[in-house]
Amino acid sequence: MKIKFIHLVMAVFLLMAGACKKGGFLDAKLASDLNETTTFTDSVRTIAFLTRLYTNVGFNFDANRWEGGGHPVLADEAIPVRYTGPQNDAILMASGALSPSSTNVSKQAEVLNNWKLPWENIRRANVFLSNVDRSPLSAGLKKKLKAETRFLRAWYYFQLVKVYGGVPLIGDVNYGIADNIDLPRSSYSDCVDYIVNECNAAAADLPDFDTQLQQDYGRATKGACMGLKSRMLLYAASPLFNGEGIAADAALKSIAGYANIDPERWNKAAQAAKEIINSGTYVLREDNVTRRGYGFYSVFLTRYNREYLFGAMKAPNREYENNLLPTSRAGSGKSSAPTQQLVDAFGMENGLPITDPASGYNPNDPYVKRDPRFGNSIIYNGATFFLTSSNAMVAVNTFVGASPDGPAATGPIAIPGYYWRKMMVEDGGGNTDRCYPLIRYAEILLNYAEALNEYQGPTSEVYATLIQIRKRAGILPGLDDNYGLKSGISKAEMRLVIQNERRVELALEEHRVWDVRRWKIAEVTDNVMLKGMKITKTGNALTYEVIDIKPHFFRPAFYLFPIPESEMAKSPKFVQNPGW
Repeated sequence: MKIKFIHLVMAVFLLMAGACKKGGFLDAKLASDLNETTTFTDSVRTIAFLTRLYTNVGFNFDANRWEGGGHPVLADEAIPVRYTGPQNDAILMASGALSPSSTNVSKQAEVLNNWKLPWENIRRANVFLSNVDRSPLSAGLKKKLKAETRFLRAWYYFQLVKVYGGVPLIGDVNYGIADNIDLPRSSYSDCVDYIVNECNAAAADLPDFDTQLQQDYGRATKGACMGLKSRMLLYAASPLFNGEGIAADAALKSIAGYANIDPERWNKAAQAAKEIINSGTYVLREDNVTRRGYGFYSVFLTRYNREYLFGAMKAPNREYENNLLPTSRAGSGKSSAPTQQLVDAFGMENGLPITDPASGYNPNDPYVKRDPRFGNSIIYNGATFFLTSSNAMVAVNTFVGASPDGPAATGPIAIPGYYWRKMMVEDGGGNTDRCYPLIRYAEILLNYAEALNEYQGPTSEVYATLIQIRKRAGILPGLDDNYGLKSGISKAEMRLVIQNERRVELALEEHRVWDVRRWKIAEVTDNVMLKGMKITKTGNALTYEVIDIKPHFFRPAFYLFPIPESEMAKSPKFVQNPGW
């Protein structure tokens, strides 16, 4: 089925892309040839202006991620391979050298646009909302587009709140270029309430997945609103924000998170996820016939699917393939590569972790009988991938001396012995209809399992929810039909199971870096020596040795990013995050 993306009249769209000046906090200026009058008295230009808001929804997946490997290298799931210079902010962060001055918004290589792009789009949303009523669009279409805009504005606010904590809430105010914007940071509680309320209001006026018109696929739906609400409430219930934050100063406590601990926040998060589950609208894409776990693999390459609540549509491209595949498979960039820590997080096909003596794991043959998500996410030594010159699936070799994909026979080893497979076309089919997974149903199930376990403990419903994910993954059911989940474990033990399940299910999807922060475990997970696998081939025999690749540092201040120094200077009412 061919799906039309939301790019309407590209010529107008490109004009509108320049309608907001790239500057500091909420700075914007309409281009002289396209002002608010000429834009919003024309229906095509009005819609194109809104379409511009969609172009940045997946900004953490976009081009800037390739420079230093993106957010995956800020946690323990990836190692930067291509751009390793200290001028890359991802490297600054991973090395512990990030500072407010290094995230100045005037720099091209700020921390993946975490501050600038959300604010630019929040302003665009307010411009649209303040002008759309005078457009020639029908009343019904105006109502729908307003709801889309309110969701998108909430989406961009969430991108700020998850990184910085409380930020100024400007409501519907449309600031001009000459306005003096001197606003204090809003409390974390107010920001959460605002995002949740905007999601609820937008959902009431948006179609669900089944009633959305085909040409609108990629635009916000009721499900996207519910998914964002679920994620926001899960973050709000998590230790970093739920009264266990890092702020000691009284003025910062309510900005960096809630000042008090409230277990009821877990219940709210559970109910938000359960609402989506009960709707029956979304399902996991399951196919264990083509190969085990193929549904998990193919969902990222299937633009129109019932697992995505919200995705960032892209024109057909080979971004991931060009930047992440090994050289032999035309991957010129190799921006990042999976760590041994991530590889070891994948259990076995029987669902048991590799540390369990009953799992069957063999360190001398470490890639056999693994959780099928492992082979569907990571290219390891001996894994097959399409080779153009052979017009066939051929093994990739990553052992020492295996040119061009393995480390050289002499010198230090900088490649961990693995490459990414997830989200990439593996059969030589050329470009893919790229669709970044911004919110998908597997995340919602994991949100529910986590929140319910924290609120009630490891109930049968927690088990049943995790089993859905493991069954789709291709894990074997076992004699007890528990898919490797042990019965009778404690809340703390189930917490670790769920955290690991998120790690492997959502790898490379921009979750790990934020998960370890909201759980407040980054001081353990990210203060590590990142590991790789050195594979030596002697004759036909292979030996495996886990080796050190690159140190990774973390200090408590890193739980929240620093507000850029240039932005702090603009408002005396601003307060900086703890430790910066």
